[in-house]
Amino acid sequence: KQWYQRRVAITAGGVEVVLPTPADPPHCVHGPALLFERFSQVDKEQKQFFACSAYRNRKECSLYVLLEKPWSKSKLDERISIFGEERKKRKWYINNSERAAHVQTIRTADKINFCKTCSHFILDPDEPGLHADHTVVPTNYKSVTAPSTLVNPLTSNEGNAQFLFSPDTTEFVTQMLSNKKFSHLICIGTPRVHEMFATRNKKPKSMLLDLDDRFAQFYPPTVYQHYNMSSNHFFEEDGEKYLGLFLKKCTSVAIVLDPPFGALARVLASNIELLKERVKMINENVEISVYWIFPYFLSKHINEVAPALKMCHYVVEYENHAVFKKGNSTKSPVRIYTDQPLNEITLSEDAYKHCSKCNASVPKEVVHCSKCKACPPVNKTSKHCSKCERCVRDHYLHCTVCDGCRPSLHHCKAPSVCHRCQQPGHKRRYCPLVTGKVDEATAPVIPAQDKKSGDKSYFTLSTDEEKKKLREERKRKNKEAKKVAKKIKVTDE
Repeated sequence: KQWYQRRVAITAGGVEVVLPTPADPPHCVHGPALLFERFSQVDKEQKQFFACSAYRNRKECSLYVLLEKPWSKSKLDERISIFGEERKKRKWYINNSERAAHVQTIRTADKINFCKTCSHFILDPDEPGLHADHTVVPTNYKSVTAPSTLVNPLTSNEGNAQFLFSPDTTEFVTQMLSNKKFSHLICIGTPRVHEMFATRNKKPKSMLLDLDDRFAQFYPPTVYQHYNMSSNHFFEEDGEKYLGLFLKKCTSVAIVLDPPFGALARVLASNIELLKERVKMINENVEISVYWIFPYFLSKHINEVAPALKMCHYVVEYENHAVFKKGNSTKSPVRIYTDQPLNEITLSEDAYKHCSKCNASVPKEVVHCSKCKACPPVNKTSKHCSKCERCVRDHYLHCTVCDGCRPSLHHCKAPSVCHRCQQPGHKRRYCPLVTGKVDEATAPVIPAQDKKSGDKSYFTLSTDEEKKKLREERKRKNKEAKKVAKKIKVTDE
């Protein structure tokens, strides 16, 4: 029973990030930690704790520090120093002072091989014997200046997952930025776009900020810095200095970022503002434009934290994504959110049309909604739901149990409510109980309803019979999944 109560508490409570982050937070190996808050509906307790900003999985980064308990700063500093020493032992690690000479060497050398297994150049004459079983490829100037074609993309979905833009998307974004004639370009997690500008002598000048430190062996320090966008942290002590040198003569700057889908929009928006402040410190009159690549099903989060950004209907595709790639039957939901006027962005007439009401290019299959006063972002034909106050797909029906539009065949769940007062219409950080405007004793709470009528309170513990049914259903699904896995294995063999 205690285990089940703990499980309900985590599910019912939810976790939210607390901004702004307190001064001098604990650091992990990925930079300053973020402060999170979890509320337990069962115990009526509220816990605040620090955790890693870059990785959601505790196996990737085990930092967990409760706010009310003092943490050992010396112990955390020791962990960071150990990580720093381990990072310097990596084969591809080069500090900022030596990188310029290293890059010059690999770009002017006649024959240098690159090990794709180890992700570094083979410069030592005695080293090739160590890579006998590895994938080793010869390099030239073209491949060295396009490192995304050499290094293997990282595939950790719970951390640093790298999905590279397709050639068509790269060409479109490059042309869109070139038309605006920016003087400088900051690419955050977009190596393909950076590569298109880094090899040119024309404007805009480009700098790549990325969590993948393997790019350090390809670019000088004024062109690349190891950076965590979730905590606005430079891993090298002089990283900010090189960013300042890069932006020394800037007149107009574009910030292009492609964060993971699981990244918190509030945190990213806050860090973008901090980055803008840094640019403004160099030149107060500089013009800054933002291009944020994000899926349209997370539009509400961007609208909440950055209402100035409007959605461009261009469909962003990835080269190495299993679903969101060119030629797939499922179209990519990823779009570009920008503060650039949408009528200045021209899309291909083969797949897009001009909407006179939106004054922007939209997909041909999209119909302008007079109630939303905008063209819906969904790929397929849509209809307007007056209860949800938005456009949804044609085969969706409004479910009174879920309090939202869902496919006709779906598993109903409790409607989205505040974790604290159990009332719909707001989140816990805006709850009157949290802000202190309403007394908890007089606050409205959804009462438990009669089980005989088929209704249940949202967080009432199930009976032994229901638990048994759930366990049996789970076992049945696990058996079916194992059978399917065996069939796939036999087919592959």
